[in-house]
Amino acid sequence: MRLSTHFMYQSNIDSLSNAMIKGNDIYTRLAAGKTLLTPSDDPAAASLAIALQNSIARSDQYATARMFAQDKLGQEDNALSSLSNLMTKNLAEKIVAGGNGAYSDADREALATELEGIRDNMLDIANTKDSNGRYIFSGYKTDTQPFNKDGSYQGGDTAMSQNVADSTEMKVGHTGDDVFMSGTDDDIFAQLDKAIEALRKPVESDEDRKALQDVLDSTNVSIKKGIDNLGRVQAEVGTNLQQLETLGFSADTQDIALQTRLQQTVGSDSDTLITMVAASQMSQFSLSASMMVFQSMQSMSLFNMVR
Repeated sequence: MRLSTHFMYQSNIDSLSNAMIKGNDIYTRLAAGKTLLTPSDDPAAASLAIALQNSIARSDQYATARMFAQDKLGQEDNALSSLSNLMTKNLAEKIVAGGNGAYSDADREALATELEGIRDNMLDIANTKDSNGRYIFSGYKTDTQPFNKDGSYQGGDTAMSQNVADSTEMKVGHTGDDVFMSGTDDDIFAQLDKAIEALRKPVESDEDRKALQDVLDSTNVSIKKGIDNLGRVQAEVGTNLQQLETLGFSADTQDIALQTRLQQTVGSDSDTLITMVAASQMSQFSLSASMMVFQSMQSMSLFNMVR
């Protein structure tokens, strides 16, 4: 009888101890909000979790890169829109007006002054800075003002690019040389300077008028080419902005899938947490039952057993 009682007593102690260990394990995982706490819990799942976390981190880096690209392209788009308004609504018509045979020298002087103002506005746009104080049209030489007062280009010769997704590198800007065709026969600033200079020369003969008209015609051709080139650049910016939006939507969907799989892998998804809550309740019930049995065993005495 003494051996049997001792065995039952020890068995209940073991049962109570196991119930407490199991309960503590469940509560620890429940408090952490996941079932996978250490690699030893499930080495394969732990390895997969690390891979998923790395994928999520890489996706976050690309998301930051896309935000940078959208900001850069958005600010460039605003500058290009302002430039387009100047060139299409003001500049072209004034160059044509310069050839008006009814204009006097004073009229042409006034027109030259207006063209100087437009040229200065265009130069200001060409030297636009972004919200961080860096020049938009200087390529990678963002600390260098792209255009001098005379319209000569001194910025970088390579447009800035950014990795915005796996295997996707995008140009996130244009050099001033590309936008304004500086350094070519169609350099818009150089052509405007020629037109302004020609308008300020007195027209005293048919030869003078023809010389003026030749300069204005050449300038008008350069402006039209500049407008066409500007349209090309704006189209590239618009296409890249649309691509960034598409990549963002795709990345958001992928991120949700990665996060869901990671939660399932580490056991932090809602289904697993609900199961853990139920297990904790069962563990509490089991522990309470074991304690009741243990207390009953303690209250038993040799006298009660004999009687």
